[in-house]
Amino acid sequence: MIIDIDSIFSFRQKGERDNQEDSRYPDEDKPSTGAAAFAVCDGVGGCDKGEVASATVCKKIGGLMSCHKNSDDFSDEKFQYILDQSFKALDEKSDKSNRGMGTTLTFLAFHSSGVMAAHIGDSRIYQIRPGEGIIYRSEDHSLVNALLRSGNLSPDKVKDHPKGNVITRCMNANDGTRERDEATVVNLQDIAPGDYFLLCTDGVSGKVDEEELIELYSSDRSDEEKYQYLANACKDSSDNNTAIQIHVGLVTIDPQIESSEEEPNDDAKNVRTQKLDKKDDSIHEISSKSNQGKSKLKSLLDKIFK
Repeated sequence: MIIDIDSIFSFRQKGERDNQEDSRYPDEDKPSTGAAAFAVCDGVGGCDKGEVASATVCKKIGGLMSCHKNSDDFSDEKFQYILDQSFKALDEKSDKSNRGMGTTLTFLAFHSSGVMAAHIGDSRIYQIRPGEGIIYRSEDHSLVNALLRSGNLSPDKVKDHPKGNVITRCMNANDGTRERDEATVVNLQDIAPGDYFLLCTDGVSGKVDEEELIELYSSDRSDEEKYQYLANACKDSSDNNTAIQIHVGLVTIDPQIESSEEEPNDDAKNVRTQKLDKKDDSIHEISSKSNQGKSKLKSLLDKIFK
């Protein structure tokens, strides 16, 4: 599978905050369409030097993924290495002035078998198909989302909940008191020409709801107009707000793929959508390699006390 990208637009705005704790990779408003890896990080509020943490992780990911192409393989093991090196970069950057610093992470890699999406915290990843709606949305690692999923909070109480900014996972420098949090990972294979991917911090998702996103990305506006609309809607957010908007172009499949795959329609000759593979598309958790032993013990305890 080769997934071409039609356009990429991005913004990074302070909102009503005095400082900027969001970071992104690539750190450009209009990255090259040859880019195949992306990250958005939000320095965790309440931690010292959140801007250092978010910048450190994005810089490390950028350095490791700068040569990655959409035709390359990309496995769980490769992402685990990226995650491990990013945690180590945080450890190396940590000192008395920023001890305890942390950041959220959203990560996207286009590769020869689809799109890998990974996140830690409450920054989000959306896959939106014009005319159909949201195909994928990451699940926030947050207190409010945990309460919602457990049935202890109704959906109408989510937006204005007093603990709305409390997250249950983040990337943080090792202070010796906690193990590294896991990333939730999914390899998306149901990719169609015209799909949009959006990586964003909570300064965006808290300002623009999902109905508005679906309406925006199903509209006749140009990609630049869609990006500008979103940036304008978020510029007066109470929080820093950062987003990367990616518009999928052609999606081509290896001709050796079995003939049972979907055939192209008349409007998209020689372009096909990869069928959803339930095994590869399953959501799973990946821990930093150096934290793997602890994570196995944690998984065992989770199963026992679930």
